[in-house]
Amino acid sequence: MRAMETGMTALGMTRTAARRTAATLGCLSVLMLAGCRQDMQNQPKFYPQRGTDFYADGRSVRPQVTNTVARGQEDVGSYFRTGMMNGAEGDGLPMPLTPELIARGQQNYNVYCTACHSRVGNGRGMIVMRGYHAAGNFHTERLRNAPMGHFYSVIANGYGAMPDYAGQIIPEDRWAIVAYIRALQLSQHATTADAGGALIEKLETVAEHEGLPAHFLDEWVLPPTAGETKYTMPSASMSPAPMPAAAAAVTMSNTAATPLGTPLGTTKGTAKADSRATAPTAVPATKAAAGKTAAIAAAEASASAPSKSAPHASLVDLVAGQRTYMANCSPCHQANHEGMPPMIPSLVGIVGRVGAAHIHSVVTAGIPTGKPAMPAFPQLSSVDVDHVIEFLSASK
Repeated sequence: MRAMETGMTALGMTRTAARRTAATLGCLSVLMLAGCRQDMQNQPKFYPQRGTDFYADGRSVRPQVTNTVARGQEDVGSYFRTGMMNGAEGDGLPMPLTPELIARGQQNYNVYCTACHSRVGNGRGMIVMRGYHAAGNFHTERLRNAPMGHFYSVIANGYGAMPDYAGQIIPEDRWAIVAYIRALQLSQHATTADAGGALIEKLETVAEHEGLPAHFLDEWVLPPTAGETKYTMPSASMSPAPMPAAAAAVTMSNTAATPLGTPLGTTKGTAKADSRATAPTAVPATKAAAGKTAAIAAAEASASAPSKSAPHASLVDLVAGQRTYMANCSPCHQANHEGMPPMIPSLVGIVGRVGAAHIHSVVTAGIPTGKPAMPAFPQLSSVDVDHVIEFLSASK
């Protein structure tokens, strides 16, 4: 009997606890439902197309901020936003050129551009000097003659190894940077008249005063990769690579008779010349040298031959081809020709894969549908392209 009474007491306590729990849950549910109003009618808010006493003018919808542009209504195709005119890179600033604009351009250039292009724009920024891809030198003939729209387009869309800065730099500041780049270029090629009679100092002079090495301003040439040998253009401050005596004699005689143009390395008091070069005899692209060693051997074997069509002429073409390649192609495809796959294709063995005619077509017309698009190079003549093809064929 006592055990039964104990069991009934325990059962009663369990039922009481259950009722209390249910009552607690019910109260909590009521409280939650009371505080969760779906229309949030107790929150201050404006109703569309209704008045309000919150603002003095009685309107709940506020006027748009001055110069507000709706999505899809901005001047997306204008020269100001693209740097393009009638499908080509335009020239000139779409805003007044003022000292304030130049100062703004310098500020943004120092923030975004100097890491690669350096403070003076010679392409020797700090991260490039530590192994990053070679950057453009604004003081080359090609970029001094490039339209201002080209620099704006490169900032907005990227170019080769350079990423786009559309997300970091607004259009106004892009044009300010372009104006400052022009000022940098003029600073190294200005006359006394341009400076109003002020003293003009070349970068070479400044480098000398700063105790920098003589080759500081030479064209950027990356060292060859393992197992690779490349021709190196001599400059006033660089010793040419050793060369067999016979081939050296041939090169000296040819260059004395027909100048190849100013070397890419800059000498004191002179400006860098155009990358294009002329040679006494252009070797057809279909008869490209089978290799660098073969070209030099042929030059040595025919060093004393008086004929103008002697094989040693191709050695001159190879040097001209290297100069043109380094000035126009290496910023994207790199000095070692390996590019940056999959974005920038490798040019190693390209002549054998696609042929000289296809290379001529691509250089002339570009590949506008590429990702990224490859620009055309109308400034390069057919002979220039032949020289590049010779150089690529001999650099296997």
